[in-house]
Amino acid sequence: MINRRNFMKLASFGVVGFITSKHLISESRMPKEFQNLASPDYDKVFHSEIEWENVSKGLDFSRVRVYRNKKLIDIIAALKIDPIHNNIKVFNGYNYKDNVEVHNIEGWQKKTGAIAMINSAQYMADPYYKPVALVICDGKQKGPKHNRYSRGMLVAEPRKDLGNKLKKIDLLDFDYDKFDYKTTPYLQGVQHWPILIDRKGKIKVKKSLWQANRTIVAKDKDDKILFLTTEGGYFTLYNFGRFLKDSNQRKNKGFNIHTAMNMDGGYEANMVVKTPKLSYITYGEFETYGPNNDATIFGLKIKIPGAIGVFPR
Repeated sequence: MINRRNFMKLASFGVVGFITSKHLISESRMPKEFQNLASPDYDKVFHSEIEWENVSKGLDFSRVRVYRNKKLIDIIAALKIDPIHNNIKVFNGYNYKDNVEVHNIEGWQKKTGAIAMINSAQYMADPYYKPVALVICDGKQKGPKHNRYSRGMLVAEPRKDLGNKLKKIDLLDFDYDKFDYKTTPYLQGVQHWPILIDRKGKIKVKKSLWQANRTIVAKDKDDKILFLTTEGGYFTLYNFGRFLKDSNQRKNKGFNIHTAMNMDGGYEANMVVKTPKLSYITYGEFETYGPNNDATIFGLKIKIPGAIGVFPR
């Protein structure tokens, strides 16, 4: 992760919980199981059944519990997006000349009116908040046109003249899919890295001991788009790829992942959902640089320069 630790002036403190139309659950940011970071060991790791709850037309939500040897070690907040009924817009407050606009994830949601949002790509320390890779916001390109580390790209909303020929939302893997920033027809997009698991089921990231909150964008084998954000900090990137591969091998196919790509993690791994049926918020707090360098700080609501929003069509 990029060193950008002058974050305290940007952060505030709070709690997280979620409200459904049926009941209210209010809880501290971390249940007791997450007060101490689980080791990165991967042995008999599995997840609970994915119980999708429809929270808006073409938008389903689930909180999936992750166990190791029957002990709860993380929870994944999962959104499944049907591109037929929802579009995706990318927001980024970095401007080369003017002041940068930053908000926490709730602030971005209030500003944009999105029914769901996650954090976007990593950003630079110098110039501060500049995207590390290409982002496209309503056709306007920001950040570098090329970053050699980029391995994939979430793209959405092709030009109207190509709307019937291209997928409304797609996740590209540059090992298989072509992309040219000069000719792309897509009006929204975020490049990032790494690809955790590809369409052939191959884990595309090296092993490490770095654990943190994670945000993942994925495409399933039914062409639905998934946003996954962890409430805990168990996962290394390799372990998340392995976990998704294992999930695909369940009898019911689990998350049924076609391709999955990492987004910014640690303190920036945030998700908010605001619909008449569900109100949910989670903020990243776990961030490590290995087992002997734990930078976890509970209670953060860090402000970020970019977010990805979901809107009904």
